[in-house]
Amino acid sequence: MAATVRKNIWLYRTSDGVAPEIRSNQTLVATPGILIPNTPLFLGSTTGHWETADTCDGTGDIFHGLFVGLQDSTATWPLAADPAATQEIRVLIIDPDDTYAIFCENSGTDAAATQAIIGNDYGMTVSTTTGAVGYTTLDLNATTYTCARVVQVMGNIEPSKFDLTTTTNGVALVRFMAAHVNEEKANT
Repeated sequence: MAATVRKNIWLYRTSDGVAPEIRSNQTLVATPGILIPNTPLFLGSTTGHWETADTCDGTGDIFHGLFVGLQDSTATWPLAADPAATQEIRVLIIDPDDTYAIFCENSGTDAAATQAIIGNDYGMTVSTTTGAVGYTTLDLNATTYTCARVVQVMGNIEPSKFDLTTTTNGVALVRFMAAHVNEEKANT
């Protein structure tokens, strides 16, 4: 079965209990796609604009922040079109010490978040498909190019909602590897 549309990554907990940094008045590169909340972004080192992060494939898998929304609170939401390059946005800054929740897949198919994945490193898949730009999953088959370490699975924390054996929408708790947060990447 193909992976479902429930694919957003989200902040689960900060390491120090303090709210994460959210930067305002940030700008995007032109035509990033129709973004959804929590789309992973990176800040381009050559232009200073935010761009949608890509799937972990060994070509500069950098994650600096998650898309929060538009700076203009009166703007139509959800987005129905690409934001303009001058459209100001808000970005949650990723801290490699914080924990994020993410749905699991295995090469495009929903997967369980089993006990066996705790402590392992995996890559993320960031969708670029129209209507699903930014949907992000932890690909349990992506072990060559990794960016996150599984620190726990939701089946151990909320067993009434999640279990450790089903293949539908398992949720892992991960921390981004510091190398993938602290590096720079030129805009593409």
